[in-house]
Amino acid sequence: MNLVTLTGIRGGGGTTTMVGMLGDALHALGQRVLLVDLNASDLLRMHFDVPHADGRGWVASLFPDEWNQQAFQLDNGLMLVPFGRQAIAGFGISHLLRGDDFWLQVLPTLERDFDWVLFDCPPCPHRLAAALRFRSTLDLMVANPDIAARELLSQINLEDSSYLLINDFDPTRRLECDVLAGWQHHYGDRVLAQTIYSDENLPEALASKRPVTRYSPDAAASQAARSLARWCLSVQRAAVA
Repeated sequence: MNLVTLTGIRGGGGTTTMVGMLGDALHALGQRVLLVDLNASDLLRMHFDVPHADGRGWVASLFPDEWNQQAFQLDNGLMLVPFGRQAIAGFGISHLLRGDDFWLQVLPTLERDFDWVLFDCPPCPHRLAAALRFRSTLDLMVANPDIAARELLSQINLEDSSYLLINDFDPTRRLECDVLAGWQHHYGDRVLAQTIYSDENLPEALASKRPVTRYSPDAAASQAARSLARWCLSVQRAAVA
């Protein structure tokens, strides 16, 4: 079983969108996929039209072996576990602090049923979910090519085992091209070639409460998601070999 941890350089960079579209793209390639939202914003469910009013989420589980009671079967071989913000409303505490411990206990029970588990991790600079990231097959940092992201990344740096996934790139903007070129020079092939270009289909897909891979399969973002999914599979096969 393969673990993918996706973390935004900062909030609002589209990491949750990436988790939804990558998971859907892997599923379309015949993979069994579990999506897990570790963010208290609880927005991954929105990409699959799961209402917040439902209230289910992993933080509502009293014990790790009860996680599947809080999950949603989206399709045969595709499952979502939301955060479950409603379950802790009014408590004034963050269950994110126990997310690593909870899911590390769950992981051994997932081997039989899933090929991939994708974790939507809280954004930097906090870098939570460290234990999961250490265990992951792939640790992906998601960044928009802007000055704020460049400054934050220069502070936290990109770890040797991590890859940088560029989102919402507009090649007509000189500044974005310069930021991307700087990252490519500094980090080399750890900057993924599967850049997600600016695509108006992405916000439209969110409005329709579907991943873009389902909303507009031929969109540039959908093609990039499928390319990224194939890259994930190639990394996994190379590791096995």
